[in-house]
Amino acid sequence: MLKLKEVSCFYGKAQALNKVSISVPKGKLVSILGANGAGKSTCLKSISGLIKIKEGAILFQGHDISRTNPAEIVRKGIVQVPEGRMIFPSLTVAENLEMGAYCRRNRKEIRKDRERILGYFPILEERKNQIASTLSGGEQQMLAIARGLMAKPKILLLDEPSLGLAPVIVEEIFSFLVEIKNEGTTILLVEQNAFMALKISDYSYVLETGNISISGSPELLLNNKRVRESYLGIQN
Repeated sequence: MLKLKEVSCFYGKAQALNKVSISVPKGKLVSILGANGAGKSTCLKSISGLIKIKEGAILFQGHDISRTNPAEIVRKGIVQVPEGRMIFPSLTVAENLEMGAYCRRNRKEIRKDRERILGYFPILEERKNQIASTLSGGEQQMLAIARGLMAKPKILLLDEPSLGLAPVIVEEIFSFLVEIKNEGTTILLVEQNAFMALKISDYSYVLETGNISISGSPELLLNNKRVRESYLGIQN
């Protein structure tokens, strides 16, 4: 569904990605692991059109979207849930969900999808008239994901969904990601919590200083000495 082919991009003169190639098959959950500053968020921003690539190509369903503007990329079905949630804090939960569906016109389908998505997150249903800034960190992350789903994505890009959350909330959110993947949503996940990401991924890439250092199945990466020591904290 999505391919990055030797993508390079820069912040000024500083190279952020160096000939990065990534493939995300339809219906799969693919993760990108790496430390802070490795280029993970840059990778997602380049797909969303927020950062222009210098070299290479980004293909979505076989079409080159490398020079497509961000609004059109969303209309094509690529939706990003940004790092730090970035909800609309002064709006209610329900209003945030409405904002997620701003590209859509069929009000009947929007209402149906909102009911379905709130069914995933009962706490949001309970608090749908509550101002979003008053939610807990975990609830705000749930809202950010729910808002992304309201756009009816063909592929959902998730940037550090576990950041700053308690382990029990992380487990809940990652279980939900598996559920929506099993229902047909393709997911590209950027995550520092390597163990949790590998637990739910179909395939993973490790990004280091703008380069893919290793890729493979979760089983392969879990048994890789460097991954175990650097990202899982396991000394062999």
